[in-house]
Amino acid sequence: MKIRSILALGVAATTALALTACTGGGGAPDGGTGNGDISGEVTFQTWSLKNDKFTPYFEGVVKAFEKEHPGVTVKWVDQPSDGYEDKVLQQAESGELPDVINLPPEYAYALADAGQLQDLKKSSKVLGDYVDGGVAAYTYDGIDGSFGFPWYLGTELNYWNSDLLAKGGATAPPKTIDETLDLAETLAGKGVQTISDVPSPKSLQIMVSDQGGTLDVYKDGKFVFNTPEAVKIVERYAELYKAGAITPEALQNAGTANANINNFNKGTVAWATAGPNYIDKDLAVNAPNLLPKVQVSSGFGNPPLFVQGISVSAKAKNPAAALAFAEFVTNTENQIAFVKLAAGFFPGTKAANSDPAAFAASTEIETQKKANELAAAQMDKARMMGAPQFTEAMETYAKQQIALAVKGDISAKDALDKAVQYAEQNVVK
Repeated sequence: MKIRSILALGVAATTALALTACTGGGGAPDGGTGNGDISGEVTFQTWSLKNDKFTPYFEGVVKAFEKEHPGVTVKWVDQPSDGYEDKVLQQAESGELPDVINLPPEYAYALADAGQLQDLKKSSKVLGDYVDGGVAAYTYDGIDGSFGFPWYLGTELNYWNSDLLAKGGATAPPKTIDETLDLAETLAGKGVQTISDVPSPKSLQIMVSDQGGTLDVYKDGKFVFNTPEAVKIVERYAELYKAGAITPEALQNAGTANANINNFNKGTVAWATAGPNYIDKDLAVNAPNLLPKVQVSSGFGNPPLFVQGISVSAKAKNPAAALAFAEFVTNTENQIAFVKLAAGFFPGTKAANSDPAAFAASTEIETQKKANELAAAQMDKARMMGAPQFTEAMETYAKQQIALAVKGDISAKDALDKAVQYAEQNVVK
C-alpha cells in the first residue's frame, strides 16, 4: 500500500528532532471540515510522551479544554517508542487513526496523499497565526491544502571560531555564504581551514536562497536539484578544497552525522552550523576551553526548519471538536508551556516566537542567550529542506557524489546528475 511504502521510507528523516510524537485519525462524514458543534469524544495520540515530565502537562491541557467545552471528552493515548512505525502503519491501513494526530511532515504527507487528513487551509481560521515555514512544511507539491499545525520546531545557526577568523583579518563573522566562501579562501592562504563538511542537496537549497535564488529538491513529480546554481556552488567547493580551505575529513565523512560540529569542537576549523542550544548542551560540556572564542550568527538565506506538528483526521467522528482541540493544543500559551519542558525547541506560532525569554531555558552564557534570540527571530523565514520524497539514503548518496566532485574525481554536474538519477530510481511513486 502507498501509505506503508512512504511511511517506511520517511522514518530516518524524522530523527532530526530529539523528541518525536505522532499518530493518526478515524472515521466520519462531513468531509472533515471542522464545521458543526464542538461536542463529543476526541482521541488524541502522542508518541512516547507519557512520562513524569510531560504527563502533567498533557493532563492539564485536556482538563482545560474540557472545562472550556463541557460537551467534549478528550481521550489522550500515548504510543511507546518501540514499534511506533508499525503502529502508525497498522492504524493507517485499518482506518483506526485517532482524531488528533502528532505527525512530522513526512508522515503527514503520506496520510494527506491518501486523503486521510483535514485540509487546514479550508477548515481552520487561525492557520495564519503559525510560522510560515512550519505551515509550508505541511503543504506538499501535488496535493492541494495544508495538513498540520506547527507544534515544536528546531533550526540551525552559524558558529564561528573568532581566533581563526582573525587570522584572515575578519573582525566579525561573514554575513552571506559568498562572503564565507571568499573568507575561507583567504584563511586557507594563512593555513587555516574553514569547512569540514561538503554540501548536500538540502544545504545547497540554503546557499542558493542566500544568493537570492530558489532550489527545489523535488517539483512537479521530479527531482530537480541539479541546477546550474547548485553546480556552481559545488565547483566553488572544489576550488576551495584545492586551496586547502576544506578538511580531508569533510570528504571522508560525507554523509556522517555531526562530523562538522565534532571537528569544530576540536578548534581546528573556523565555521560550523548547529542548533540553537549548541552552546549550552554541547560546546560548554565537550569543549569548554573553546567557549570564549565562539561567536554565533543567524543562519544563511532560508535556514533549515525541523518540524513536529499536529494534524486532524479527515474522518474524525466529531470533526469540529477535533479541530478545536488541535488548535487549542497548539495555541501560543500551550506551545510556550510545552517548549519550556522540551528545552532547545521553539514554538510554532508567530506570537510565541516574538519573546524567546518567555520559553528559552535559563542560561548564564551570553552567547547562548544570543543564540536563543537569533533562532527565534529566524523561525518565520526558516524552511524545511528537501521534500517528503527525498529519503535519507538519497541524501547520503548525493553527499558521497558531491564529495567526489569536491575532490576533483568527477565534475560537479556529473555528481548532481548522478544524485538526481539515483533519487528518481528509488522514489516511491
